[in-house]
Amino acid sequence: MAPLKNVVVVGASKSGGFVHLGSYIVEALKADPEFTVTVVSRKSTPSSAHPDGVRVVQVDDGYPPEELERAFAGQDAVVMATSFQVFGQEGKFVEAAIKAGVKRFIPSEYAGDTANAKTVSIFPLIGLRAQHIEDLKTKESTGLTWTAICTGLFVDVALQSGFLGFDLKGQKATVWDDGKYKFSGTTRENVARAVLGVLKNPEITANQHVYVSSFEASLNDLVATAEKIQDSRYSILHTSTETEAEAARNALASGNFMAASKLLLVATLNPGYGSNFAEEGHLWNDKLGVPRENLTDVVARVIQS
Repeated sequence: MAPLKNVVVVGASKSGGFVHLGSYIVEALKADPEFTVTVVSRKSTPSSAHPDGVRVVQVDDGYPPEELERAFAGQDAVVMATSFQVFGQEGKFVEAAIKAGVKRFIPSEYAGDTANAKTVSIFPLIGLRAQHIEDLKTKESTGLTWTAICTGLFVDVALQSGFLGFDLKGQKATVWDDGKYKFSGTTRENVARAVLGVLKNPEITANQHVYVSSFEASLNDLVATAEKIQDSRYSILHTSTETEAEAARNALASGNFMAASKLLLVATLNPGYGSNFAEEGHLWNDKLGVPRENLTDVVARVIQS
């Protein structure tokens, strides 16, 4: 397969939210002379939110297919880094990529193991991601290849935002069950490196789920690490998977998707969902040139920020 050098990233705006994964991917691409990067942005996005030093193609807010096709023309790969607002609409991006002659499509996966049936069944948004992969498989005969990058939890974001149940300033944490289960976690910098690794290795990553993580750690590991860095004992609130899962399902039934997102933690903090990539023997870090990271260094960076 020919090298994937011309890359377009969708979802690289620095406005809104706090994850900004697309901007990390763009910065990694910019730093590697092997790639030429283009960003597709909605016209409503302020220019100040665009990444610096890259070509930006603006399209109407509804991402019209004909505008996407023009934006994707001449590109080797489309990298999606969009948020949940685009879930269920990915088909228009895929069709535009096919019509434009794109060789590789990287969906906005970047989460747990969507090849795991138990994970897929727990939360509708995960199910949509899995269905998107199934749809991509039906397009392989067109010449478009795909790669789903599974990263586990964004540990830096989950710690900083409180999603994982940590109050770093208040030195408090919520621990599920006995807190001993180790799960895979990845920083945004390493997610961006994984994208580059896929693009640099197009043959071995074609039509594959690939798995990367910065480290495997338990909630107890994270608490102990934060206590050591801050030289202080944390106040611990204990909860159970059953309690959190019931509350999340009730939230889902009432249409509160933000509260229902705790179901993602159910699939992260418990065995059976494939959330420990190292234990499952899935890791692609070495193949993709993605380094493992030191837990203490990552937690220290989050605390200092």
